[in-house]
Amino acid sequence: MPERDSGRLNRRALKAAQPLAALVELTYRCNWRCVFCYNPRHHDRHGLDAREWSEVIADLRELGTLNITVTGGEPLAHPEALEILAAIRERALTFRLFTNGALVTEAVAKRLFTLKPVAVELSLHGSTAAIHDAATATPGSFDAMMRGLDRLLENGVPVLLKTPLTRLNEQDLDAMIGLVESRGLPYTVDPTITPRDDGDLSPLAFRASPEGIERLYRRVAPLGKLPIARREAGGVNCGLGRTTVAVDPEGNVYPCPQWRKTALGNVRATRLRDLWHPSPERQRAAAVAIAANDRMLSEGGALADFPFCPAVALERSGDPLHIDDLTRTQADIAERVRSTP
Repeated sequence: MPERDSGRLNRRALKAAQPLAALVELTYRCNWRCVFCYNPRHHDRHGLDAREWSEVIADLRELGTLNITVTGGEPLAHPEALEILAAIRERALTFRLFTNGALVTEAVAKRLFTLKPVAVELSLHGSTAAIHDAATATPGSFDAMMRGLDRLLENGVPVLLKTPLTRLNEQDLDAMIGLVESRGLPYTVDPTITPRDDGDLSPLAFRASPEGIERLYRRVAPLGKLPIARREAGGVNCGLGRTTVAVDPEGNVYPCPQWRKTALGNVRATRLRDLWHPSPERQRAAAVAIAANDRMLSEGGALADFPFCPAVALERSGDPLHIDDLTRTQADIAERVRSTP
């Protein structure tokens, strides 16, 4: 979609509270144990089945959702994962699949090709098994991910590799970039590490150092990929409570993937289509997006143009408008990289 049309669509969606993008977590189950994972557990208490997910997807279509990100846990650990993905395509919605790749068999790769995802996104935690497996706390995970990657590519499935930059792999950045470039694949690296959804702050111990973040920013600056936010007075910081929605494995609905303070409700009690617009919690979250925009503009300088996630701020500090030292440091690094060759 042309940038001008995309901007117009987003403005209309913000005004109408149309959740253009949805994130659905099929299951908390996962065959890996990533040390900085944001999921609070690795099992479902009473997860939604394919019939229930199909109803959620139908409601998303009715609400005007265009794209669904399917994740977990490990989404392919859901016994009906492929059936759920097919339900998305049957309703003419596009989807991205986040998977660790280890459960991508030849049969799964062939089926994914027929379902035509926008992309299957796999996480690369290191250029070697030693680094990658230390991050996943799962021996053999690097080799399993690479086998899954090969099966996807051999079957013509579009793939994107991505890396959460951490203290475990920040010194390996150049080698990871080299590995991805040798395969000619698209690649993203993100230094954002969040607390677990239950409030556990322990994943933050694995955040990359300021030096590691600066090395990343200097690598991506020539590609025009430095993080930046275009803010204006009277605008909104993000789509929180308006253009984003998330549903967890047990049917709880949230106004964005990161905002887990209070659920809007549960799809087993109230259909999603009947839950979204009248929700007071959604409206309160949407108001935070306005306040966050005003707060960042009032700070001025590097922060005024730097991305800010009030949901992450809420997780880290209990205050969705709190600008922590890490955010200030990252904004200063981005500004310094922009202003120096």
